[in-house]
Amino acid sequence: MTTETTFFQSGDITVTNARFIVGARTFAMRGITSVQGVRTPASYGVSGLVMMIGAGVAVGGFLNSLVGLGIIGVLVLAGGIWLATRQKPTFAVVLRTAGGEVTAYQSKNSSYISQIIGALNESIVSHG
Repeated sequence: MTTETTFFQSGDITVTNARFIVGARTFAMRGITSVQGVRTPASYGVSGLVMMIGAGVAVGGFLNSLVGLGIIGVLVLAGGIWLATRQKPTFAVVLRTAGGEVTAYQSKNSSYISQIIGALNESIVSHG
């Protein structure tokens, strides 16, 4: 009987020499050929829309001598900029298997993703 060695365990994620468990999904380590970390840039759709609306209201207000409306537009624009600065990219663990690629886990925390990838690489190397 072979002993299962745990390389990483946190929350609903476990990496052993035999399995990679993510919530209710389990991947056999022998079936994983490579592991990759992927960074997806933040989406600025909502904040961009808020900025455009704010800029439009501000310009329209000031051009029509409606200073109050112009100030409201500037405040909405500032809110959109604030939202944009709060956006973070998403990081993912992507596994390659004989059957193709699968995104196994995603997080905004790049350090956490790096720890998982490191453990997965250790597990792959442990198979020799």
